[in-house]
Amino acid sequence: MNTKIGTSFGLALLMAIAVVATMFALGMFTTTQVRASSDFATNVQSVDFVPSSSSVNTGGSWNVTFGVSAALVAGSGTITISFPSGTVLPATIDKTRISVSSDVAGSGTYTGYPLTSDPTLTSTTVTLTVPASDAGGTALSGGKEIAAGDNIKVFFSQLAGILNPPKSGAAGTTAAGTAGKVKTSEQATYSNIATVESFNKTISINKTTQVEGGAVEVKLAGFTPDLKCSLSGSVSGSGTPGSDRKVTIAGTKKSSGTTVTATCIDSARTTITSAVTTGEVSLKSELTATATGKAGDTITLTGKNFTADGTIATFASILFGGVALTTLQDVTDMSSAVSHTDRDNDNVDDDFLVKIRVPSGATSGASQIKVTDSGSVSATAAITVTGRTVLITPDSGP
Repeated sequence: MNTKIGTSFGLALLMAIAVVATMFALGMFTTTQVRASSDFATNVQSVDFVPSSSSVNTGGSWNVTFGVSAALVAGSGTITISFPSGTVLPATIDKTRISVSSDVAGSGTYTGYPLTSDPTLTSTTVTLTVPASDAGGTALSGGKEIAAGDNIKVFFSQLAGILNPPKSGAAGTTAAGTAGKVKTSEQATYSNIATVESFNKTISINKTTQVEGGAVEVKLAGFTPDLKCSLSGSVSGSGTPGSDRKVTIAGTKKSSGTTVTATCIDSARTTITSAVTTGEVSLKSELTATATGKAGDTITLTGKNFTADGTIATFASILFGGVALTTLQDVTDMSSAVSHTDRDNDNVDDDFLVKIRVPSGATSGASQIKVTDSGSVSATAAITVTGRTVLITPDSGP
């Protein structure tokens, strides 16, 4: 009887194996389904990297989130984070620049813990030890370590010194495992990021307004090395990005438009890439005045790039030393509003020429003249007021 039972069990086992083998052959099981429970036990889950800025070459904060299915012991468990390809890590990061937060079993409420020891860095990875105590210094023990099923958030502040990749576009690939991944001391197989981070070319300008022909510094980042980049729009100039994919161009302000476009071309004069800044460089109004004069002298004021088709409405629109002119100081061509004309040949009536007298009460020394037109555009110029003189001829006699 024992022999029959043993034989029946053996036959049943063989039949079960045969059924499973047949199901595999028919594709009813996939390798992913078979490994699912094993992977969940050995790998971290739902890895995500979120930088505070998507601009190339920019320093900012990072949030790295993931879930664990195995507990990490406080003070000894480790988390290793491999950043997306091209991200530049510093040689060291002070532990105060990093914090670890966990929510119990996916509750959605995170509790943060500062690191209690400095992390270990390579050129691409940061390995940190799970905090041994809470923010108040109380040791994390008695089940307060990171538990199986917890979601983890590792925060790197901007002061950690992590720089975004210099190259625009996707930072690595999930297929090659270079787009960001995480593992722990209890789950030693890396898990990749779910969505690849992408970084953008940037153009930064050091001025928002500039006089016509004035210098503007334009910084390009994320552009292909060794391609000539030319600026067009409101700023002109050119430069060639180096191996760090960035270049600074000392541009010249023009009066064409307000946005700046950078176009990069290769040696065959083929356009490779371009980008447009989100900022603007607007044309700054200018005012020049006769350099010197004494009270009662007629001086000339010349305005450039004021309001198109505007006017100098009245003599009160002109301040001399902070005081508006009066009818006693205006001259013939300021007896009524002065319309703007095109004096600089830019096909825009936004310039003017006005003659005024230096007020009788003007004190000797430097004074400022300010002109505001009908469009509320204003500019200033400086003048030196000289003292009155008395000439006696002859200067001697009987």
